[in-house]
Amino acid sequence: MRLENKVAIITGAASGIGKATALRFAEEGAKVVIDDINVEAGAQLATEIIDNDGTAIFVPADVSAPGNVEQLMTETQLHFGTIDILVNNALCNTAHVLENNWDPIIDVALRGTDHCTKAAITAMQQNGGGSIINIASVNALIGLQSIHAYSAVKGAVVAYTKSMAVSHGRDNIRINCICPGTIQTEVWMPMVERNPNIFDDLLPWYPLGRIGQPIDIANAALFLASDEAAFATGSVLVIDGGLTAGLPQFPI
Repeated sequence: MRLENKVAIITGAASGIGKATALRFAEEGAKVVIDDINVEAGAQLATEIIDNDGTAIFVPADVSAPGNVEQLMTETQLHFGTIDILVNNALCNTAHVLENNWDPIIDVALRGTDHCTKAAITAMQQNGGGSIINIASVNALIGLQSIHAYSAVKGAVVAYTKSMAVSHGRDNIRINCICPGTIQTEVWMPMVERNPNIFDDLLPWYPLGRIGQPIDIANAALFLASDEAAFATGSVLVIDGGLTAGLPQFPI
């Protein structure tokens, strides 16, 4: 197993990319710590993993609150003794993204990433190393109309990833990020309600001819968390079906 006996904290793990990552890590032998503010869904996921012979606990924590993050790290270490992997995946409500509400986006996606990263690094330094994976977005790399606050914050996550990777390489702590393209998750529900055909409308922009699924990002996170990525740090792994590679349809 690629993550056997590794202790992995995944924030925003009750649904979407976070849930797929938690399930995938558990399949590969990780002891998974599920963090989310959705108590019911988080507890259900922990039960699902345990029922499938995996190891998991649920710790409800708001990553924008430093005290909550401290409790998350403390409970993880009390339960499992260490922290090997951190996946910073938490995101604020989609409405904030669509309305360009800067504060909640920054508080969760940027400050929350910083709170969790710094706290995990302290434990990883004592443990001789670890792997941190930040979930950014292709919006950090290309412009998309109307959601400039989200794009700017995810761009900051990419820059933060690189800076922290340089700072902590000698601690044997690898820090990388993933930039997903469109992934079919609950985050998209408000857009689907406005336009039920939105995923079909997006297909022409994707050279692979499909929209991404949470497992696509979970598999990328698994690679970065595993020893197979032992020489990767400060990397930006773009998993976007070719969206940022160029224009699939251009009149010439």
